[in-house]
Amino acid sequence: MDLKELVNLYLDICEGILIKITFDKSSSDNANQFLFFLSLEQSLNFLADDILSTTSMDSASFSSLNTLSKWDFLSNEPAIKNIIIKEQLSEGFLNDLFETQKKLLNPVNDSIIISNDSINLKKFNLILDNYKRFMFLLRKTIEEC
Repeated sequence: MDLKELVNLYLDICEGILIKITFDKSSSDNANQFLFFLSLEQSLNFLADDILSTTSMDSASFSSLNTLSKWDFLSNEPAIKNIIIKEQLSEGFLNDLFETQKKLLNPVNDSIIISNDSINLKKFNLILDNYKRFMFLLRKTIEEC
């Protein structure tokens, strides 16, 4: 499989898992939430590899980097720098994705009156939609350059 197919395969897996998530706090639902993020991160990882393959950047140690580090590295490419940096900021998709993953690992304490954002279907859909927008914008920019 080529990289674009792998990106789309893991994206399809995310969409399939999202349909199954009910937020009922059962162990299978928690597993599905983790699988959603793992699949999305794999898609993001393969997207980084795909983007690198279309640039002239040196890729000697790229494959050994984690997903976030790959995007940090790709943010040095002038043609896509602004797109990636915008998504790494506090209101960006990449930040939202990894912050939500952290919240999933450290659940919200229900006994505290004021708490952080809850994790819900709207949040998952927002992350997935922003990823699709990010992917489309990157691919379109790369094609035009």
